[in-house]
Amino acid sequence: MNNYVSFNAKYYKNSQSEGEIGHVQRVFAENKNSIKELQKNNFDCGYSIIDKYKDIYAQAEQHKGKKLQKNANTFIDGVLAFSRDQFELLMENPQYKRVISNHIDDFMQQVKAQTGLEPVGWAFHADEGHKDPETGDLKINYHAQLIFFNHDFKTGKAPLRELKQRGSESAWSKLQDLAGQVFQPLGFVRGISKDMTHQRHTEKDDFIAQKQAEIERLQAELENEKNHQNRALQNNMELLEAAATATDEILKDVNGAIDIINRMESKRESEKELKEQILKNIKGGVEIYNKTPALQAAAKAFSGQFPKFTEGLKKTYQKLLEFFNIDTSGDPEYMLKNAQENIAKVEQQNAEVKRRLLKLK
Repeated sequence: MNNYVSFNAKYYKNSQSEGEIGHVQRVFAENKNSIKELQKNNFDCGYSIIDKYKDIYAQAEQHKGKKLQKNANTFIDGVLAFSRDQFELLMENPQYKRVISNHIDDFMQQVKAQTGLEPVGWAFHADEGHKDPETGDLKINYHAQLIFFNHDFKTGKAPLRELKQRGSESAWSKLQDLAGQVFQPLGFVRGISKDMTHQRHTEKDDFIAQKQAEIERLQAELENEKNHQNRALQNNMELLEAAATATDEILKDVNGAIDIINRMESKRESEKELKEQILKNIKGGVEIYNKTPALQAAAKAFSGQFPKFTEGLKKTYQKLLEFFNIDTSGDPEYMLKNAQENIAKVEQQNAEVKRRLLKLK
């Protein structure tokens, strides 16, 4: 069969959207299956498919009135594969890209009418192929990848459940019929019947085209997973770096506070010694006064002559006694020791964080 058109698809979760749709519209820097000199033959719907997908995702959540489940299959990547001989005949028309584009748009709208799947966008790849091992000729795998969102905005249901039914009367089989009908004016006929997962091809080119499309999907999934892991690793590294930096600042502040406490403790010891010496001198003076009658008589005479001055002197003496008898217990030595032990633990933990961070880098 040299003029077939076939349609098959695979469904994906939202977490796979960046990688899979990015592959469809070739947003990645490199595509291993692409033949560079043929890339000029590619064309698409004319807008960002991933941006349109995100818009429809938000609309679907608003339509349902709740968040979509994380494990839900949110979109379908359908592959329209065209036989090489018939498509290369079509390429003789200078307007073939516009003609194909119109038919793809029509096909997607009819898929929506039949199934409720919401069209998102499409891209046509004419730069992928293989060399025939017998002749050495380059055989291009002409195909379009169509993205549909798995939400019916009329019913609020997910149409994919019905599409998963198998058999000649399934909705999926009817989409094969639809592909043959829509592209029949361009000289194509319906491909061999198959379901989504159990398929056989009698045409070698058809078999190779489907296998190549599957390889593309797997590569896109691997690329998406790789990007996801890289983003997670980068986020963890940034978090560890921020934690290590913050801990360093905390340790710096705490160590500064400990230095201040140490200086205060040294000053406190000096003050304590001075107080003890002054108190000792005061007590010694009192003892001498009590043992010396002549001194007592002189003090009495002085008090009688200068009563106000003597009264003020007594008050000052009392304040000195109160000051130098202040309880100086509760010193910060225990608190300081405890803080230093905790700091040692934090420093050890922070060193381990930095060690692991170096391994990640």
